[in-house]
Amino acid sequence: MSRPKPLQRFRYTRMAWGKLAVLLFFTLILLAPFTGWLMSLPLWAMDVAGHWVSSPLHSRDERWFNLALLMAAVPSLIAVLMRSIEHNDRELRIGVVVAGFAVVAILVAPARNAQRFPADAIVGGVPAAPAEPSAMADALASPAPAAVSPPPPRSAREREAEIDALIRGAASSAAHGDSFYRQQLAMIAVQAQGSNAKRDADRYDGAMRLYREASAALQPGAGAERIEPIEHYLSAAVAADPSRALPPRELGIWRLGAFMDGLGRYGAAAERPLDIVDAESLRRQRDAARANFLQALRTNPTFDGAWRGLAWTWLYDQPDLALGALMIEAEQVGRAAGSRAVRQRIDVAGGAEAAPRFQILQARAQEVAMELHGLSIPAAVRVMARRPLPSLPPAVATMQKMVGTGAGVAVEPAPDDLSTIPRLSDALDAVAFRGTKAAPSTTALLATPWRRGALVVAGPLDLSHWRARVGAAGQKSFDARIAGWPRYRIARGFDLPRGLDRSAPAILVLPAMIERPRGDLGNVVLLDASSGACSGRYCGWVLRGP
Repeated sequence: MSRPKPLQRFRYTRMAWGKLAVLLFFTLILLAPFTGWLMSLPLWAMDVAGHWVSSPLHSRDERWFNLALLMAAVPSLIAVLMRSIEHNDRELRIGVVVAGFAVVAILVAPARNAQRFPADAIVGGVPAAPAEPSAMADALASPAPAAVSPPPPRSAREREAEIDALIRGAASSAAHGDSFYRQQLAMIAVQAQGSNAKRDADRYDGAMRLYREASAALQPGAGAERIEPIEHYLSAAVAADPSRALPPRELGIWRLGAFMDGLGRYGAAAERPLDIVDAESLRRQRDAARANFLQALRTNPTFDGAWRGLAWTWLYDQPDLALGALMIEAEQVGRAAGSRAVRQRIDVAGGAEAAPRFQILQARAQEVAMELHGLSIPAAVRVMARRPLPSLPPAVATMQKMVGTGAGVAVEPAPDDLSTIPRLSDALDAVAFRGTKAAPSTTALLATPWRRGALVVAGPLDLSHWRARVGAAGQKSFDARIAGWPRYRIARGFDLPRGLDRSAPAILVLPAMIERPRGDLGNVVLLDASSGACSGRYCGWVLRGP
């Protein structure tokens, strides 16, 4: 692979556009190209000084020191030099030259040392000389001299808990008007690729065919006793192919309808009041529906209707998260995504009693989404969004009060509900991870620099830049080895948090002209897109595999 041209390492900045604007203004408007060139000279000087002082080979403290030294030393040396010329002081002139060389040495020496001994040339913690792209590709293509141990496995429950936290975090961010929820959705999509569950296409097709036949005569909102066959078929479809988002979403719709139908039975005209057993049963129906919608989003964070169904399950106990889920759903609908028929089915399952509360939250979400996109907001939406939320139905208030006391009575699940039967993977996880402490979440540890903009979710293009440096040799199974790993692109320097040596592995992509993060990488793998180097204890496994 040929070495990239030196000018390709520099990025276009706003200063470059400023220089072009000055030149075009004087050339085209005033017909004075020479004056335009003179007026742009300070911008050229500032651009050169900015590239020099902000070199990624310097740390953040070194950059500030270099900038202060440059701004203080250059005017002072110029003033002293002019004074020495005015008084014809030869010794003072020599001192100015020596001081100038000293300033240049202080500014340039750290960069030169970093070029000779780059930290990014460390692969797997073993010092190595910086390699050319072709040499790195040859190293990847050559067989590993010794077996490379893979990173510790992460149980399916830990992975699901981490993605569920991202889903709730995305809804919370959207509800508070924080655009960071888009980053969280991107990370959910990245981690959704890590599922390696087995799939049985024949069982899946058979279960879905039986579900369509059984559901033809029912509508969402039927009682729990009437949807038992439907739950059985959809649970079988989920177990046959966990990578599909359709069965859990459908199962969530039916269970949402059963929960709302159960609440309606304990209204003002109910034959008997709600007791603790009934409250626990309703809570479990609501939590089961919520878990199904979460499962659909773990598979596909933009799946049609999943956010809307999740908002219905949060409607009474967590209205702020329901608002955030509806805002995400409103943005997806604004991109011409989603089916109106699916949304109508979910609303039918939600029931007429809860519709006024849901419509107010939906209007608020639509108002915010339209304001963000600069669209005109209909008057009906504004009026609906200004209405206060209605009070909780008596049955909901009673249920929350009873469940909140912690005195709930466990209710045995239906014997044919396959979703409540422990999966084989969960049983194997319980044996494999018995007695081990759960590893801290990598996304939680890196949440602070991620929210502050020092990290962004890395896309395929970011990894392709690193691949271009190392070549295609040895990269056929690279995607499979890092599937599901959190991956970030570094936007600026930051301090790595503690605990990464105990967390699940992750990928950090370091672009050109960006400062390397400071601290212990732990289980994190750092890929340098400018040199093709890899840093971290699991580089050998990532590059070559077991």
